[in-house]
Amino acid sequence: MKLVRIGKDLVKDEETGAILNTNDQEIEKAKKVKEAKEAEKDEIAQLKDDVSELKDMMKQLLEKMNNDG
Repeated sequence: MKLVRIGKDLVKDEETGAILNTNDQEIEKAKKVKEAKEAEKDEIAQLKDDVSELKDMMKQLLEKMNNDG
């Protein structure tokens, strides 16, 4: 793998053409941002499931109330 410096913290792999960041702090920061976005995405999915479950419960309650009364 032959790397060519193209910026302060960036190198280019001449074999693959990939641009790589060599700044460990920036890499860690990007990982944390990605993890936070994934956690937010998971939380939203859980909230959607919870709302769907509540809707189903409400439908059941309304059906029971209509059948009983």
